[in-house]
Amino acid sequence: MNLTFSNLFFVKKDMFSEEKQKKHEEHHKRVSWVYYCIISLGLWLIANPPTFGYKAPLMVWNDILAGILLIVLSYFALKPYKLWAQWAIIFLGSWLLVAPMIFAAKVGAGLLINYLIGTLVVVFGIIIPRQPGIKLFAQPGPNVPPGWSYNPSSWSQRVPVVFFAWVGFFVARYMGAFQMEYINSVWDPFFGDGTRNVLTSKVSESFPVSDAMLGAFSYIVDVLFGLAGGTHRWRTMPWVVIIFGILIFPLGVVSITLVILQPVSVGYWCTLCLTSAMVSLIMIPFTIDEVVATLQLMKYEKKQRNTSYWKSLWFGGTMDGGRTEETKNPETLLEQTFKEATKDFLSRPWNLFLIFALGAWIMLAPAVLGYSGTIANSGHIAGALIITFTVISMSEVGRPIRYILVLFGLWLIAAPWVLGTDNDAAMWNGVICGIVLIPLCLPKGKVQDKRGSFDKYIK
Repeated sequence: MNLTFSNLFFVKKDMFSEEKQKKHEEHHKRVSWVYYCIISLGLWLIANPPTFGYKAPLMVWNDILAGILLIVLSYFALKPYKLWAQWAIIFLGSWLLVAPMIFAAKVGAGLLINYLIGTLVVVFGIIIPRQPGIKLFAQPGPNVPPGWSYNPSSWSQRVPVVFFAWVGFFVARYMGAFQMEYINSVWDPFFGDGTRNVLTSKVSESFPVSDAMLGAFSYIVDVLFGLAGGTHRWRTMPWVVIIFGILIFPLGVVSITLVILQPVSVGYWCTLCLTSAMVSLIMIPFTIDEVVATLQLMKYEKKQRNTSYWKSLWFGGTMDGGRTEETKNPETLLEQTFKEATKDFLSRPWNLFLIFALGAWIMLAPAVLGYSGTIANSGHIAGALIITFTVISMSEVGRPIRYILVLFGLWLIAAPWVLGTDNDAAMWNGVICGIVLIPLCLPKGKVQDKRGSFDKYIK
């Protein structure tokens, strides 16, 4: 069968073998209850505006129309081959997560209920039943890629990302509630009015919507994409893995950029912003390996079957070799995940922990040693970026990135003369930190796992 992008949405029964049809119809029958749940959510949306006294007219029409559409689409989605309706429900659920920001919901209940219903719609639309049509398009194969010692799509790999994304969501939503004037004050345990000053700064106000609430939206999407798909998704749902990686990496970069802007452009520190940035960075090492596995799959499909990257992205594929890893018991999943995460954390290279502490010191040194100006801004930026690349290097897949830190070491040594400073503390702090940083970047540390053809880049 010649698959095209439109096949994800518009399919006919006679396009597939009887075996594929049977599997798809049986799967759809088992999960069809989710669409009855979505109908209930549609009724809930319609009842929201008069119940909670919405004050923004656009939010009133948004909830009423979205509720009606959810009911109508769910009716069509109950039919196994109406994939367009099943996908439309997912997109509509995603829209409910951004509508309160775009339409500036004046009533807090409108924001909360749209987030709740939007999240539930996506859960019922793609997380529980998995990708619409997955039984029609998925090919048999392993869940541990060839040459790999573990499954990068296992739940123990994804649960930590989902956990930290939830933490980031609640932190960002709290700050967003202040920016959208649902609450009158915001808490900061270390920097007094620092969080308030950052959230009301010109940098934050330059965004067309609340930047904190935009961050909350990003985190909730991370949660949903982290939960979507099974333990084969690195090859059956490449588009989910790639988008998931794109969401995690840029979010980390944006977060650390905003941290850099705090002392440089705003002039204040924000505890909650720092917490959000650190959460974003922690998630990155957990996602790199799954993206690598998916890229290997797409490359394999191109080389062995001449499958275009575009087709592999949306329909996945399979690889010869590999093995099937036994799915962990859900009752022990959290316990097993905690044990594995603790073991992985303790096995990280000692030098990276020292570099992390050094980066934090470089950021804080201007305040501790009492110097300011361009050389201080240089330290803020360098320290933040050192922490960023160090956290990414914690992952065995990202270990080669540590060599970039050598450039930061050279810059710290040269900065006092390039930028100019008459402050001895600033000069010697930069020189000493640079001299210490460079040799700390060289040890690779122990690499425990195998990742097929990617191992040559780690050695």
